Amino acid sequence: MPPFTHVLGPVIDAGVGKPQTQLLRRLSIIRELIDQLPAFDFFHQAFPTSAADGLAFQEQGFDLKPQYTFEIDCRHDEKTLWGAMHFKTRQHIRRAEEKFTVSNVDDPNVFIDFYLDNLRKRHVASHTDFANFPELFRQSRARDSGMILSARWPDGTPAAMVYLVWGHGRMYYLLSTRAANIGDNGSINLLIWSAIKHANSRSLVFDLDGVSTSGTARFLSCFGGSPKLRMIVSRAGLAYGAVRHARRVLLWFPERETSNFT
Repeated sequence: MPPFTHVLGPVIDAGVGKPQTQLLRRLSIIRELIDQLPAFDFFHQAFPTSAADGLAFQEQGFDLKPQYTFEIDCRHDEKTLWGAMHFKTRQHIRRAEEKFTVSNVDDPNVFIDFYLDNLRKRHVASHTDFANFPELFRQSRARDSGMILSARWPDGTPAAMVYLVWGHGRMYYLLSTRAANIGDNGSINLLIWSAIKHANSRSLVFDLDGVSTSGTARFLSCFGGSPKLRMIVSRAGLAYGAVRHARRVLLWFPERETSNFT
């Protein structure tokens, strides 16, 4: 998967006809694409919630596993969106509004430095390559399809930041990071609520972008969204698979710091 791309599905025109005819045609095209893949040691791709493309990959010996995400239909009015959240989440947001100010971050390097510094303080290695992030952010800003939001203490010190991107009717909660402050009990809650309001102003569906742990699932479920399924397709060669398994079992090597939180 390309950097900062959490969902990627083949773009295929299945033509016209009955639903089953279109499905069979689509799967046939995907099989042809699979046959054209170059040699690889490891393949990994996350498909959108509606994709049935895994059928073709399964036939070709790829492994499939589900990944849950939460979606919030922000085309509803703001009052309805607020009421759909768990009451304790609303309490956290109200308290956070008393402590923090939410603002846009114009310099992508401010986000990068804050993100990496938070990982260092937690003694967690970063597996995210930020080399292209400044240009990615500038291009998304130029196309009105991305923003960085920051929750700051009264003295201007950042407590948390999130990077949001949107397009084709959807907004994605792509990256977030939070400082390890004892007194912070709601900065991320506040930023997610701010993102919901931004998605509402654009009539978008807000995708909270994947559930990596049971704790993440409990946290994200409180924002009133509906659980949706994505599909992860992967296949590893024998040598790569053996090394990867050894790292997991013997070294407990994390593949990445987290999907959503640091």
